[in-house]
Amino acid sequence: MSILYKKVWRFLNPLDKKSAKKVYPVITYKYGVAMDLKQIAKKISRLSGVSEGVVNSVLKDFRTELKEELLWGRSVNIDGLGYFYLAARSKGTETAEAFTANDITGLRVCFRANKEIRITANGSTRSEGLSLKDVDRINDELPTEEGGSSSGDGGIEENPLG
Repeated sequence: MSILYKKVWRFLNPLDKKSAKKVYPVITYKYGVAMDLKQIAKKISRLSGVSEGVVNSVLKDFRTELKEELLWGRSVNIDGLGYFYLAARSKGTETAEAFTANDITGLRVCFRANKEIRITANGSTRSEGLSLKDVDRINDELPTEEGGSSSGDGGIEENPLG
């Protein structure tokens, strides 16, 4: 199993454009193909002996129920998987008294994995079979049309956000 990453420059203090920068990894899914509900259902079907149609239906029902519970203001704990919960976005106000529901600009669904499925990438606790691969080094190893290796700036983006 390989996790692909690329390197980006970021300011140590994002609010200060004159602050020092460091290089950080960003996981990339650009070179992979996302699994969809149908493919997951097929894999679960093979493992469980339950028909693909039944698994697909249950997963769709789970999705619907998860959204409904979150909209009712509840977090959802799936044993062995993790917690789903909502987080609010806002620009903030100067005082608590000035803040109203209208200051909330959006909601996002968050997930906190249980320890059974948490993936670790540090030395002694690295998840079994996990390797991290630098996309730019993989690209540098690919032959170019001229027959040599491709080269570049090491893939470090000056401003990854635009």
